[in-house]
Amino acid sequence: MKVKERKYPELKPFAFTKTALLGAGERAKALGLKQVEFSCKVHRGLRAVIYGSTGRIVLYSRYSCRNRPQRIKLGELGLITLDQARAAHQANRLKASQGVDPRTPTLSDMTYRQLHEEHYVVQCRARQKKTLHTDLSRHANWLGPEFDAERVVNITKTDVSRFVLRMQEAGLAPATIRTTVGQLKATLDIAVELEIVSRNVAKGVGLPRVNNRRTEFITVPQMQAFMAAARASDQLVGSRLLMLLALTGARLGEGLATKWADVDLDAGLWRLPTQKSGKPGVIHLSDAAKAVIRELVSARRNEYVFPGMRDNDHLARPIRLFRKLCRQAGIPDGFRIHDSRHGWISAGIYAGIPLEIMSQGARHASPVTTRIYSHAHKESLVAAQETIAGLFMPESAAAAAE
Repeated sequence: MKVKERKYPELKPFAFTKTALLGAGERAKALGLKQVEFSCKVHRGLRAVIYGSTGRIVLYSRYSCRNRPQRIKLGELGLITLDQARAAHQANRLKASQGVDPRTPTLSDMTYRQLHEEHYVVQCRARQKKTLHTDLSRHANWLGPEFDAERVVNITKTDVSRFVLRMQEAGLAPATIRTTVGQLKATLDIAVELEIVSRNVAKGVGLPRVNNRRTEFITVPQMQAFMAAARASDQLVGSRLLMLLALTGARLGEGLATKWADVDLDAGLWRLPTQKSGKPGVIHLSDAAKAVIRELVSARRNEYVFPGMRDNDHLARPIRLFRKLCRQAGIPDGFRIHDSRHGWISAGIYAGIPLEIMSQGARHASPVTTRIYSHAHKESLVAAQETIAGLFMPESAAAAAE
């Protein structure tokens, strides 16, 4: 026992109870002692440090790990109970007897941020996940601020449900919410594999329904105005990327990843090393598409056709420029860059190109998928109505013709 002022009459170990400890604190305060430490007679290594000036009683756990004495603060009496202190002390001694230092963090102490950085990101990089940059952005904007500081074992299904409500209140699209929760599920699946938790609390949480069938699309006149606005833009690289996507029906990610080695302008071919399906593909370039790419030769700074500001990077997602060009073209708000792919397919169907041909051009696995992207123009619907009316009432059609 160590005592700064040896005036305390009893320094022998005694059985720790709340009454006994409070009594010892009163005596220490009466004797003017600044600090005195006692050992529990029943639980070996359980210590109590009493501060006479304030009456605070702090409990500690002492143990020996690998023949070295160690000490861990358990907490202040009142903030923790004696039963909690005894249980924690016994757990520390048990770990120490097995050669494990209780001060070493355990999996049960792992935070969501650690799980994300040390496991989820590592696994994604190991399997070369193509959309890891999107996952990192999603984590930085939504998952990280919500769960990073939380211990994984403390995340509940209610926490996930509240997170979904917050995303809905923020105006996120149902598809975005479902994708974000899907990433959370994938991360917590790793926690289940590591046996940090017994079940994935993100599974079974109610999510908003997604309706991918859009009723509005960019029509041919609107796309003509959009192309004119893009042609006049002073942002050469971004505007030409958007023009090429509109002319070919290519996906944004395919355009951003395109390198000069992938383009053969003489043959009119744009080779895709990998597509959404994971397989290589090819896009046949029109004369207009080849002319757009040739305009970028003067802006060439690296291996990418659409270079970014840094020499070793490609262009970032040009969503702001897309929205600006839409406003200039008189296109209503709410459209996405991917809607130019919808517009490309719809324009082909409007021009009478067979669905099977458009499906192959869009590189879809089935025409069924292409049909989801296709939208009927107003002129086609009016013509269909007149044709059917002429079949049902030929006399009216004849009179209208006169």
